[in-house]
Amino acid sequence: MTGRGNIISYFMLTLATVAWGGAFVAAKMVVTELHPLVAAVARFWLAFLCLIPFMLWKERGKARVSLQDWPVLIFLGFSGIFLYNILFFNGLRISAAMDGSLLVACGPVLTAILSALVLKECLNFRQAMGFLVSLGGVVVIVTKGVPSALLAWDINPGDIMLTCSALTWSFYSVGGKIIMKRLSPVVSTTYAMGIGAAMLTLAAIPQLAEEPFANVTQTSVVGLGYLAVMASALGFVFWFEGIKRVGAGKASIFQNIVPLSGACLSILLLGERLQTFHPIGAMLILGGVYMVTKPARVAKAVITAGVQQNS
Repeated sequence: MTGRGNIISYFMLTLATVAWGGAFVAAKMVVTELHPLVAAVARFWLAFLCLIPFMLWKERGKARVSLQDWPVLIFLGFSGIFLYNILFFNGLRISAAMDGSLLVACGPVLTAILSALVLKECLNFRQAMGFLVSLGGVVVIVTKGVPSALLAWDINPGDIMLTCSALTWSFYSVGGKIIMKRLSPVVSTTYAMGIGAAMLTLAAIPQLAEEPFANVTQTSVVGLGYLAVMASALGFVFWFEGIKRVGAGKASIFQNIVPLSGACLSILLLGERLQTFHPIGAMLILGGVYMVTKPARVAKAVITAGVQQNS
């Protein structure tokens, strides 16, 4: 690939990961006006409608799925779209966007652990140590730098929900490893989005009936548009196009931009304050992610992509 081609590819990967980092800020702004379930419904129906034409164009007749694929696709829709976003939006309603962007960054570590337990993938000593290092970073963020707060359970429930959202996304990632042996990432993600959006709609029926949509401001409309188009549809497209151009190994490096961009945008746009424990927790989480994903980063990069478009 030419130098110009590499620049375009790296720009796509950067844009995708910055968009995912910005999703924490956009979601924080949206849930101040909309119920979390309503926000999730709007986001993923819009994203689903955006991805359908892309899937039909890119796959050219390969978008059909077999009967045996549906149970896994339903599981993906439940874990990665439905459950993840209930925890994600509700967590951001009461936690700082910066905390969310850092906590969710531990997803690749949890995915590696689950892959070892469920898929019997090998987990070496360095990866096990990486899990503990990353877990230490999560503890630092959740306890605001005071680990003794765990003993008194003096922690923000929003941080717990955001950490659990990273766990549900790991289940999605493991399911993705199974389904992507038969379906492309574009097809599996589009179907999972549609299924998850339908589940969210059913769960949100009471809120949809009571939501005062007339009071929704332009800020929420723009935020939802950003979440659906930039953080979900375009972010996904740019990420996989970047992987296609430069390879999953190089692309995986760009994942570290997500928590960093999320933290920076939280400070710039929401006025959140950077506390001493934030960089400490971030270094531990990202250090643990590096230790866990480096031995098999090619495989991890492709699977992790489907999130981050959920961020």
